[in-house]
Amino acid sequence: MKLVIVESPAKARKIAGFLGDGWTVEACRGHVRDLPETELGVSIEQGFRPQYVVLPGKGNLVKRLVKAIRAADEVYLAPDPDREGEAIAWHLLALTGDLKGKPVFRAAFNAITESAVKVALAEPRPLDEALVEAQQSRRIVDRLVGYLVSPVACKALDGRLSAGRVQSVALRLVVEREREIEGFTVETYWTVRAVLEADGRRFDARLNRLKAADVKFNAREQAEKLVGLLNDVSFWVGQAGQTLKLRNPLPPFTTSSLQQAAAKGLGLSPEQTMQLAQTLYEQGLITYHRTDGVSVTPEAQAAARDIIQRDYGEAYLPPTSPTYQTKAATAQEAHEAIRPTDVARLPQDDEGDGAKLYALIWRRFMASQMNPARYTLSAALIHAGKSPERPFPLLFKAQGREFIFDGFLRVYQEPGDVDETDETNETAHVPVLQKGQALTLLELPIDEAQTRPPSRFSEAALVQALEKHGVGRPSTYASMVKVIKDKHYVTLKNKRMVPTETGANLCNFVVERFPQVFDVGYTARLETALDRVAAGEMQQVDLLETFWRGFQPQLKTATEYALAQVKARPQAKAIGETCPECGGDLVERQGSQGAFIGCATYPRCAYTRNLEHKPLLLHARETSRTEG
Repeated sequence: MKLVIVESPAKARKIAGFLGDGWTVEACRGHVRDLPETELGVSIEQGFRPQYVVLPGKGNLVKRLVKAIRAADEVYLAPDPDREGEAIAWHLLALTGDLKGKPVFRAAFNAITESAVKVALAEPRPLDEALVEAQQSRRIVDRLVGYLVSPVACKALDGRLSAGRVQSVALRLVVEREREIEGFTVETYWTVRAVLEADGRRFDARLNRLKAADVKFNAREQAEKLVGLLNDVSFWVGQAGQTLKLRNPLPPFTTSSLQQAAAKGLGLSPEQTMQLAQTLYEQGLITYHRTDGVSVTPEAQAAARDIIQRDYGEAYLPPTSPTYQTKAATAQEAHEAIRPTDVARLPQDDEGDGAKLYALIWRRFMASQMNPARYTLSAALIHAGKSPERPFPLLFKAQGREFIFDGFLRVYQEPGDVDETDETNETAHVPVLQKGQALTLLELPIDEAQTRPPSRFSEAALVQALEKHGVGRPSTYASMVKVIKDKHYVTLKNKRMVPTETGANLCNFVVERFPQVFDVGYTARLETALDRVAAGEMQQVDLLETFWRGFQPQLKTATEYALAQVKARPQAKAIGETCPECGGDLVERQGSQGAFIGCATYPRCAYTRNLEHKPLLLHARETSRTEG
């Protein structure tokens, strides 16, 4: 009997249907072992040795899996094909003990289709110890930061707070963006636009240069004065031309770009997107959805080309299949882009977000294999003056574009997409003009405008920023955003992220007291170091020792600061009651929102209520956990 172990029961049932007799497929339901929840679980003095325990509620499942592994003739460990999956496989083997030479393999399913599963089982590999070390290194660093910084923050700020190595950096981006907005000074300015006519066709030209300088009037009176001088002058074409431009399709989705497009087009949060993508993956409809790669197999490209030729025609089919390079400087996962496993399964008009997400993935992939869109970019420099021999020292500029072939846009255009090939992004039509051609002035409107502060982050924009800065990885984007929302460090206002007072205070504390650990650049560099561990170029202990040498002094000074803050605070007053959860004394404390009752043993016990015996939402019990 051959045994395959995957993560989810749904995936197990589907794979079992592919394999038939002689195979057993079991599900481990994600991680089976982790660091203990109630203590640090890392022995720093013993080379940062982790102290793993079976997760609560997983005991019986682990016993069943261990029994199945020992009874099988061959074992194929096939959790998800990433570092977390590699670690899950390693933990299962560690719990099983000595298998006395039994064949144990690692199989990685990039897609849950019959062909992909059978190929992966026919070409298994050994467990990748370097990937396991990289996952453990991340887990240990995250535990050290979360479990050592969080209690210090609680003491210093007198609240139930939780710091995380990457979640707090995500919070920092939101807080610092809010500061930019608060510190931004809005400036009003005015511009002049000429509405012109050539051969019976109207078009706009904006005043672009005045005495060889860019034009932006700080007072309306300045613009009005210039307009008064231009009402009775001639306008003519100085230079004009048309250029053929190509707009290339975007690559197939990565985790980050999928979350962004689903937020803009479907209104889904990153967490919702990943939940739906997980279901589509387990149903065998899409390839693995946690990836920062943009490569595609030749077989998938060939299948897409067949459909493009059949349904859209030769004009939409490029001579050769397009290839793409990832833009992420720290891209790590050796997976394909996210695509349909079978492009012949066309998007359906079914109800439900899952069907809509599949349609989004299908269209983006098909568009990535199609010809570029083509358009003409028309541009003209317009002069004004008494005559062509006596021009004023100013210049108007007209620019527009006109599509002549829709190309990939026939299938897909991303919500909110911007054409990066057109610097002005103007879409108004400009007629074909000739040098020296006389133009008729119809009007000279003055337009008022204001400088704008940077926008607050949407959830999708925050994911984009995290990827750009190299913070986190495809598997962590959604959880980072979810954590800072769930802990009320940010709120959503008009679908934009606004830091709460608690979130801003926590951010200020960790940035001031741990400037290295919560620095955006440092976080990215640590990801690079983790990649080196995964590649076998760096030892786990070296990474952890380097981290600890920088972290420990900051922890020491931050702890001293927090203790000083506690001493300076009014002392808690005993109220003569016993804590209903741990039996300790209850005391009256002062918090950011006034007095409340809490347990004197805090933070060991987090029981709180308000003075009227009602539970406090602000101080609701929670466990200081960091993102895994």
